[in-house]
Amino acid sequence: MRAGNARLLFCLAASIVSAALADPLVESLSNSGAFGPGRFTDHSNGDVLPALGAGLLLATLFVFGLVRRTFVAAPLRRTPAWLHASHAALPVRAAIRLLPATFALQIATLFVAESVEQLAVAGHLLGGTVWLGGPAFASLSIHATVGLAVVVVLARLLDWIARGIVDVIVSLRRLVLAWDSLSPLPALLARFVPPVGSQAPARAAAPGRAPPTLRV
Repeated sequence: MRAGNARLLFCLAASIVSAALADPLVESLSNSGAFGPGRFTDHSNGDVLPALGAGLLLATLFVFGLVRRTFVAAPLRRTPAWLHASHAALPVRAAIRLLPATFALQIATLFVAESVEQLAVAGHLLGGTVWLGGPAFASLSIHATVGLAVVVVLARLLDWIARGIVDVIVSLRRLVLAWDSLSPLPALLARFVPPVGSQAPARAAAPGRAPPTLRV
């Protein structure tokens, strides 16, 4: 996975997760009357779980790409430089710089998810700003706040998970190599158990006659 592709995948994952977390929060506030009278929602949150699942799937692919890129950049035969050797790692500062793009994708995700939900529930689009789930300023402010928190937390969490996976793989491989070098079993087998093909000549050179053949 190239660094640019990794950042795009992270943006998609963070934007979808942010939309899935912020949308029910905004709609709950709207339905409780926090924003005053008015119809701000479609009274349905059926799009939340599918969106959250898609975001987590993209986050998993992001971690898989980081781990794979790490071993390509720093093979196990040398001391690996972990994630930062791959140039695909995403520090928090780099993730924050992606916030404008992530927020734009988050709002686009919200619009698409809410529009699909309205078509599924009502059979038609409800129009206006119902897809925002609340007054425009309040909804966008909440989405921006949740988006910032998700970007920071997700960048740290996915980096930590990827580091843990790399550490486990390297530790297991080192354990296997150490066991192979310390175990006397291969040497003992080579010493006391002759190869399969070496037994036939030994039988042919042994003195004496062969055992009688059983006749029926």
